[in-house]
Amino acid sequence: MDINVLFKMLTVLNFLALFGSIFFMYKMGKLGSKTLRTYLSIITVAYVVGFLYSEYYFINHGFFNESDSFALIVVTVSIQMLVIVLYVITQFIRYFSQEDEKNNIFESKYNNATYKKAILSKIELGTPFNIIKVKIINHRKLIDVSSESQFSKMLSFSVLELKKTLKDSHLEFYHDSREIIIIGYSTDREEIKRLAYMVYEALILPIEMKKQNILLQPVIGCAISSSDVESSEVLLKQVDIACYKAKKLGVILDFYRSTYSESIYEEAYILNRLINAIPNNEFKLFYQPIVNSIDQTVHGYEALIRWPQSDGSMIPPDKFISIAETNNYIKGITQWVVKQVSHDIAAFKRENIHPLVHVNVSTLDLHDEDLYKVLFTLVTNKQLEPSDVILEVTESALMSDVDTAYLMLSKLSELGFYISIDDFGTGYSSLSLLRVLSFNQIKIDQSFIRNMAIGNSDYAIVASTIYLAHSLGCNVVAEGVENFDLFDELKDLGCDYIQGYCISKPKEFTEILHWSLKQVEMNKQTAIA
Repeated sequence: MDINVLFKMLTVLNFLALFGSIFFMYKMGKLGSKTLRTYLSIITVAYVVGFLYSEYYFINHGFFNESDSFALIVVTVSIQMLVIVLYVITQFIRYFSQEDEKNNIFESKYNNATYKKAILSKIELGTPFNIIKVKIINHRKLIDVSSESQFSKMLSFSVLELKKTLKDSHLEFYHDSREIIIIGYSTDREEIKRLAYMVYEALILPIEMKKQNILLQPVIGCAISSSDVESSEVLLKQVDIACYKAKKLGVILDFYRSTYSESIYEEAYILNRLINAIPNNEFKLFYQPIVNSIDQTVHGYEALIRWPQSDGSMIPPDKFISIAETNNYIKGITQWVVKQVSHDIAAFKRENIHPLVHVNVSTLDLHDEDLYKVLFTLVTNKQLEPSDVILEVTESALMSDVDTAYLMLSKLSELGFYISIDDFGTGYSSLSLLRVLSFNQIKIDQSFIRNMAIGNSDYAIVASTIYLAHSLGCNVVAEGVENFDLFDELKDLGCDYIQGYCISKPKEFTEILHWSLKQVEMNKQTAIA
């Protein structure tokens, strides 16, 4: 091949490589510190100058012989290789240099190994110590509104301020862009707790960024070394579990307990199973009757999800529902329930039974449009009548975001669905909810119902709730009624509907359909008599 043609081909390739390199280095440099960006800019400028000079030489001087042309090719390729080598060097600088501590978000690559070594050395020496781990639970949201590097700067600034505040506490600090590890030398829980609260108070102070006050949301886990812990990984796993528990319980901090590991493994097993539970059709709906307190005719049914296992056991709803809510699987479960309920209502109606089915709605279902879209589609396609369903919402779900809940419940009401407050009386703001939101029904929590016969205060709460609900135009359901003495007492208080084992335990659909047909037949015979 002619050397001039070869050079022209290399010129085109170099031209493409130039702009590719500039773009790549710009994107990578954007993640690093100002020092790194400046360094990359200098390299890029040097590359551009060398490239333009080689083009200038080619256009204005031509090639007098092959050796000159070959030398120019070597120079051009050498410049490109030099840039690659220098770029690799910058990556080592990014990973291992700590001169720009406040801006370097890759600090964790260095610190992770360092704090593990620090923990292991203390374990080997038998030195008593504790670990405090701080996780920033709103880090993803803060990154979305700013950037990874901006969030890292903010956390680095917080850690520097924290070090100043606790400079006399003889603590070791390590952090990356999402969490902070603090190693201390106390094994006294109260002292560790006091220190952890000081850390929390320091981290929740507003930080100004881009003319806005940004707030971190830290959650703290604590673990204390013990003689049976032989590796840093075990202790770090313990403090991770404590963080997880604190977040789940909605508390500022928590200490690791040995019982936590068992529950964590169980939760991990359930979570792993949840992923395929709906595709594998593993859930079943059970129905518990709700009857009129006056004549015991069936008013409706509460749809209760169950998860039977192949060995005949059940994973209790109070276990898998909370895990589903924490891991954002609950919305899919609610949508499955709604679709199954629409199918079962159609089967009821084919037997000339027209039930009102109660469906439980979670907090997450009220925070987006997914459930509304499913219900709207079912109603539009004539697969479900809104008057056949009452949506049960717990107080805690409503209080997590009253404004959002109000908007969603208003839309569901406009669509024609009835709304019920479930577990009424267990929250802190029951009366304020009644003032702000409009409901068709109130369900009194079973804890009050079961204790009516024991304490006068529970009896008074139930009686006053029934009176209040009727004054507001709502009907009342008492759940957890287990005997007919309690049934009669609630009837005398004016409670509209009763739900509980004294009527029937929850049954699978085929069983509840058979039970309902028997009830209809009994009612007919009673009417004839």
